[in-house]
Amino acid sequence: RLVQGRVPAGKYRLVSGARDLPAAGLIPTGMPDRIDMERADWAAWLALRRVPGVGNVVYRELLGRFPSPREALRASVAELRAAGVAEGVAEQIAGFDDWAAVDGELAALTKLGARLVTRADPEYPERLAQIHDPPPFLYVHGGFASEDRLAVAIVGARSASRYGRDVARSLARDLAGCGLSVVSGLARGVDAQAHEAALEAGGRTIAVLGSGLDVIYPREHRALAERMAEHGAVVSEFALGSEPLAHNFPHRNRVISGLSLGTIVVEAGEKSGSLITARCALEQGREVFAVPGPITARSSRGPHGLIKDGAKLVEGIDDILSEVAPAVLHAARPESDVPPAAAVPLAPDAAALFDLVSDEAVHVDALVAQSKMETARVLELLLDLELKGVVVQLPGMYYASRRVQRAGGM
Repeated sequence: RLVQGRVPAGKYRLVSGARDLPAAGLIPTGMPDRIDMERADWAAWLALRRVPGVGNVVYRELLGRFPSPREALRASVAELRAAGVAEGVAEQIAGFDDWAAVDGELAALTKLGARLVTRADPEYPERLAQIHDPPPFLYVHGGFASEDRLAVAIVGARSASRYGRDVARSLARDLAGCGLSVVSGLARGVDAQAHEAALEAGGRTIAVLGSGLDVIYPREHRALAERMAEHGAVVSEFALGSEPLAHNFPHRNRVISGLSLGTIVVEAGEKSGSLITARCALEQGREVFAVPGPITARSSRGPHGLIKDGAKLVEGIDDILSEVAPAVLHAARPESDVPPAAAVPLAPDAAALFDLVSDEAVHVDALVAQSKMETARVLELLLDLELKGVVVQLPGMYYASRRVQRAGGM
């Protein structure tokens, strides 16, 4: 519960039976509204991340043993030790008292116009949550949208050739035109071209930084980042003020691939960071694509090596869509080619089943359960609906309306 108390700057404090936690950033008068409560929650998420020894692994274990970061911070050393936390780290958690720094970061986040999206937030990308080491929260300028469930990463050389820049722009433009979001790292070269082209096509694009949200790198991309925040998101797992240090970028790369159905590599040397992103995608069970280049160019060695190792060679957008989003191939067809469902005569059973297929992918087992029909009958009707052109089958026995532009969870 929230009560007004004598804490620095007249802030509220969260009171529990065991201990009091300052709720940094709360408005000191009146009843706290939803945003106040959200900021109080963010304070606990930020505080736990500031504890020495609490990295992603320990944070994830704490979230598995305690209802929230707030409860973990309230726990005693004995309770933390019983949860498997090392004694030194448990003492640091139990003794955390750097609330002034937390309050300062919350104030800076507000000034930036950004916010936190935590693992407890429904907005946290489901696809990212599925990787083996997801960030406990992301700093986000802009926001995620349902369209981002179908996202593809485009990465490549910073010193890209004219060919590489043109290919990146063409692929990003075509992906955006089919309703997919484009993810990249805001770097010079391929990354920037992909972001720019997605915006120019009226699509959404997401940049993942290897620095704090307030430290845009490179600096000349600040205006691009602002545009992206209006039509997508700029995100980071690093605290505000974090500089773009070299060791941050491998961590950044796993988030790029983690947000995406697949990663496309356009020009990359043999030791390029783009190849780290491709390896992350493979480890995460995501698709890897590579654009071939001239055999005499050093920047072709990375993509060509990936192709030799089994990455799919990309000559055009259909090579990507056929692997990651079959439904988009249908959604991209002209409206005149897709018969309106109301104009297609359907038998009662088929009509009832069609009503269960929305713009979200539905597994055949769910359709059997919801329709209360035998599995064989459901499969028969689904085939009929496919032949009539009003339903499309997706990988894994999922079905969706022919008009969908997204499928599955991000």
